[in-house]
Amino acid sequence: MVNRQRLPELIEKYGWMDIPQSIITREGKAVDTSNEVWNLPYSLNPAAKVDFSLVTSDVLRWVLKSYVIDNVKRTSTHAGLATFRAVNNELLSFATDFGITELETSEHKLIDLFESKIAEARDNHRLWALYRPIQWYIYCAENYAELGFNSAYALELEGMSIPGNPKGEAVRMEDPEKGPLDRTLELSQLIAALKDDTSDEFEHLQQKVALALSISFGRNPANLTFLREEDFIDLTPDSEQSCFILKMPRIKKRQINPRSDFLDEYVDPLYASYIKQLIEKNRAQNIYFRINGQKIPNPGPLFLNLNGNNAAIDSRDFENAYNLTSGNITSLLKAFVARHNIVSPITNKLLHLTTRRLRYTLAVGLAAEGISKRELARILDHSDTQHVLVYFEMAGKIVSHLDKASAHKFASYVNFFKGKIIDNDDEAINGERPDKHVIFIDEGKPEDDEDIGVCGKSDICHLDPPYSCYLCAKFQPYSHANHDNVLHSLLESRDKRLKKYENARLGIQLDDVIAAVASVIKLCEKKEAGDD
Repeated sequence: MVNRQRLPELIEKYGWMDIPQSIITREGKAVDTSNEVWNLPYSLNPAAKVDFSLVTSDVLRWVLKSYVIDNVKRTSTHAGLATFRAVNNELLSFATDFGITELETSEHKLIDLFESKIAEARDNHRLWALYRPIQWYIYCAENYAELGFNSAYALELEGMSIPGNPKGEAVRMEDPEKGPLDRTLELSQLIAALKDDTSDEFEHLQQKVALALSISFGRNPANLTFLREEDFIDLTPDSEQSCFILKMPRIKKRQINPRSDFLDEYVDPLYASYIKQLIEKNRAQNIYFRINGQKIPNPGPLFLNLNGNNAAIDSRDFENAYNLTSGNITSLLKAFVARHNIVSPITNKLLHLTTRRLRYTLAVGLAAEGISKRELARILDHSDTQHVLVYFEMAGKIVSHLDKASAHKFASYVNFFKGKIIDNDDEAINGERPDKHVIFIDEGKPEDDEDIGVCGKSDICHLDPPYSCYLCAKFQPYSHANHDNVLHSLLESRDKRLKKYENARLGIQLDDVIAAVASVIKLCEKKEAGDD
């Protein structure tokens, strides 16, 4: 049995390193460790404080401090933060319930606590959550056995098989609020809203850029928080056709500084225009923070935090004082959804949007389109291909395969048709030109051709009529045409092709057309009913 009076004696007796007044993290930043609350220099999380006063036992508090310091110095600041939270939340917050008071601790009581939490975790299928607490106990048994940590029990814990965090479960289960977005019914709404959004308000531009980058690159929010204006580069500034790249920080490669390595990513011209607008807004803010009257230099993050990053400022990590947190990036995505009132046809609720879901969506979509495992791993910035296998596992299951009933149902939520319904040729652009009339020929009954609308393009059209016309904003379908017959023929044709070619990509592409035809049918019905 060890109490707080004996702890200083044992520290001196065994030559243990006591808790220092300050430490230097692996990333080279200073942390004041002289009191019970430590401000860790971790700008990704606004609550990067660890409060050791939450641990009631003096002895357990001391050894937890020691282990957190070991993690922060050897691995990363994030590892130290995650270790404190896991050990305290999963284990030590229950110490009092097992009779482990602030005055004492003992081998059997701590083991009883562990055994209880292991059994509970097994029942709840979350044994992975005890990985860090188990590593903490093993560390303590190796270094501080004299404080009541049983070496034999540590060996038993070390021999346990701990499953990994089930990251891929949301992907495998196609969770409607955590898994990949439905490409036809959900992702298309996001992209359409993004293209139609003309707001130049500062926060709205931040929302658009966060969404555009998440859709394009599937990165984690931390990647975006470390982006700076200087990372956005025009490779052809003197050319009329600019080519933009973004130097994306590689946060998951265990380098000391998240900005010590980058991947160059090509940026779509439309999305590049959003970034340029945001940079202009950033420079108009003229935001500077001060500490003790001294101005903190602004390194120009792409996502500028107007309120300041408290975790970075409190820990004097001034390089990241103007960065948004990871949670801020997610909040931007959610705010975009709320602002445009984007409802998921699958859940009938506002679309639940996170960077992780967009990462899943990009990965599963690329896998379905036939990308190689190596190339997908490169795009997602994984060091090997084993982490992308779950996306290929799901690739054959993501095709919506809309039937007639579901296409009509979802047309109320998603309007893939952007053209204009007309009653006759007099209302149409090019209505007087026979060569611009769109004819539908049923493959089953080629003799029954029908004039279904007019093409409004003045120049040559490169689409493949009639199906692809329904996705074109220049198409002007007749309100009286039998578009339901077009939908029926399209569904039959798709099923035949899928059976013949087993091409998931073909199914994905045709689902867009099916939804667009259903939208036209819905609009024609409303027009006929006089509900404009």
